[in-house]
Amino acid sequence: MKIRQWEIWKARPLGFERDHWFVIVSGQERVDSPRHPQVNGLACYTLRGDVLKTDVRLNGADGFAAPTVCQCDLLYFLDKTKLHSPLGSVSWERRQQLKSKLKEVLRL
Repeated sequence: MKIRQWEIWKARPLGFERDHWFVIVSGQERVDSPRHPQVNGLACYTLRGDVLKTDVRLNGADGFAAPTVCQCDLLYFLDKTKLHSPLGSVSWERRQQLKSKLKEVLRL
C-alpha cells in the first residue's frame, strides 16, 4: 500500500466512533519512512451549514460526491497500517487553499 501526501484515506483515530476521511499532510519523507508509524491528517466532514473560517471546502474534483470541508485547525495522528479505502488526491487548487489556511489558522 503506497500512501502519498495530499491523498484522502479513511481511518479511525482515537476518539472517533467510526471511520472518517482524512487528507494526509505529512511530508513524503515521513510517509515513506518505516521508522515513523504515524502520519498527520486533516479531518474531512460533510458540509452542514456554513463553511467555518478554519475550513476549506472540497468538491468533486477532490473525489467527494457531497459538499465537504476539511478542518484545518487540528491535525490528527493516523497509524499508517490502519489507513484504508483511498479516495484519491486533493486537487492542486485545493492543496494551495489548504496550505494557506494551515498557515493562517496555525499562525505559521
